[in-house]
Amino acid sequence: MSFIKRAGLYCLRQRFKTVILFLVLTLIATFMLTGIAIRDAAKGAIADVQTAIGGKMMLDIDMDGHMGGGQQNEWGMAYTYNGDLITEEIVDAIEKVDGVVDYNVEETEGYYGAGVNFKYLPVALGLSYTQYGEASSYTATLSSEKCKAFQSGKYKLVEGRHITSDDKYTCLISKELADYNKLSVGDTIKMYSLDSDAISEFEIVGIFDGTEGVSGNALTVDEIPANCGYVDYAGVQDIFKDIDDENGYQQLTIYVEDPVSIQNVYDKISALPELKGKTLKLTIDTDEYDAVSRPLESLQKLVNTTIIIISVVSVVILTLLLTIWIRGRKKEIGILLSIGKSKANIILQIFTETFVVAVISFAASIPFSFSVAEKAGEFLVSRVGTGTANLNMQIDATYLLPLYMIGILLIAVAVIASSWTVVCRKPKDILTKMN
Repeated sequence: MSFIKRAGLYCLRQRFKTVILFLVLTLIATFMLTGIAIRDAAKGAIADVQTAIGGKMMLDIDMDGHMGGGQQNEWGMAYTYNGDLITEEIVDAIEKVDGVVDYNVEETEGYYGAGVNFKYLPVALGLSYTQYGEASSYTATLSSEKCKAFQSGKYKLVEGRHITSDDKYTCLISKELADYNKLSVGDTIKMYSLDSDAISEFEIVGIFDGTEGVSGNALTVDEIPANCGYVDYAGVQDIFKDIDDENGYQQLTIYVEDPVSIQNVYDKISALPELKGKTLKLTIDTDEYDAVSRPLESLQKLVNTTIIIISVVSVVILTLLLTIWIRGRKKEIGILLSIGKSKANIILQIFTETFVVAVISFAASIPFSFSVAEKAGEFLVSRVGTGTANLNMQIDATYLLPLYMIGILLIAVAVIASSWTVVCRKPKDILTKMN
């Protein structure tokens, strides 16, 4: 009789042990599938983050050693940057570099404006150094949608649209400021700039929220986030065209398609002849990508460790269970050895008995694993960070192949470890000790 037939007969004869083994293997398979599903979901999420966020580089003016002599005015000492600006020629050259997908300008405090036909949220100090009161700061940008606060989710557009590179004399204001002045999208606000000594009109194209409850103990109006907004860069350039005859940006954000290859793109941009000898500095900025990908990578490592622990514990449990049962089969093993069955033949029989039950258990574990994976994923996400909130959990038949491969290895180790102490003895020793 072959070991396969003997294994089948044993499973049918020992139904209670077979059911126990089925339950144990189903539980092990459920945990294994859960781990594999979470690991693959985290891996897929990292790929999505790479596509959605990409990598960023910052090209800035280098003010170290390139500030002119200070000049005294009524407000104190004023220093002027006497280095190079980021010209359209440089921007065009960067745009053509392979791997660069977009760019943006985001100059914080690019414009200061005092409200002419509207008021800022009040502060304790209440300075009035212009005839229209205190001025607040605005970020000058080509695309407000690509600005850090919107990319990170800190601010969210709730009405209207974002500022684009085609806009001129447009702005975004906070919902708090809009409600305070009963302003809405399409309205025009007037602001006075002390630097240009001129009043400019801006159309409100969008309103954003996210500034609520963060004013603190502000002393000046620009210390309240709700008083600060965004204006298009073209309008700012036009306002200061008579003051500064140099055209160019002070800062440029460069977007790279794949953060993994950002160093290669950095090297290409650094080697551009348009940047040679310029007082500009190029740096890699992966903060936004790292903020989202690091929790995902931590989750992957945590799940990989968990899978290893589950594998080790599974081997131990199976080994203990099979050891107890095999010790009760000493007579059977002794007889098989005495009639000439090899040790390998007996071990294969025990392996087949376990594997047949495992085939059914592993398939049965799929429906259980999906709900367990969702709950376990939510728990692990809460432990490693909120940046991993969107995990696409999938468990289907394709997971059976890696599960069976791992299962075969675990069962083989457990069977050999549990049966070797009995099988390695001589038939006479086994039967004598039983007597």
